[in-house]
Amino acid sequence: MTFFLEVIGTVTFAFSGAYVAINHDLDWLGIVLMACTTACGGGMTRDVIIDNTPPSLFRNPVYIIMAVVVAFLTIFCYESLVTSSNREKILFIINTLDAVGLAIFTVVGMQVAMNCGYEENVFLVCFCGVLSAVGGGLLRDIMVNRKPIILCKEIYATASIPGALIYYYCPKYLGELPSIVIALIVIFTIRMWSIIKNKNLPMVEKILVE
Repeated sequence: MTFFLEVIGTVTFAFSGAYVAINHDLDWLGIVLMACTTACGGGMTRDVIIDNTPPSLFRNPVYIIMAVVVAFLTIFCYESLVTSSNREKILFIINTLDAVGLAIFTVVGMQVAMNCGYEENVFLVCFCGVLSAVGGGLLRDIMVNRKPIILCKEIYATASIPGALIYYYCPKYLGELPSIVIALIVIFTIRMWSIIKNKNLPMVEKILVE
């Protein structure tokens, strides 16, 4: 089940990277690289931070292979997707799956950190969970030279944080599996609420002084 959920997350994140790459006029190599970076970049960065080397994507390349396949599928389906009369529905489904991926990679990233012996360090464990979920998208935006979306738009990383805290603190009271389920639901619900209601975190209004 965990592997199945990770597949959903990897596929949706890879599509996100490939879609952005096409919209920024990258060539085929750039599209593939962006798909792989978005899908696996967060986990790779996490593994480097906690010295879990070589990073898991090199020890188990199945996720990279999936990202490459998704990149080519996106290339061939891009025109029909953007011109489809059901484009909005398709993008909503993709955003829904992306919310699933966000929740999954938060929990999986925390599990990796705890399995590496850092279970007593709540900040590091939760940081690894959030980084696993949003790190690939952050690298994607940097690579195309645009302001990272998670820093200026949409409730994304913010949705991951409460779920990470729930998964860290609740197992001692509720057990492992119920805590995972609750954490996944919380992250998914917050993210989908922000999408449906078009909610963003507040920003500071700039005052221009001449």
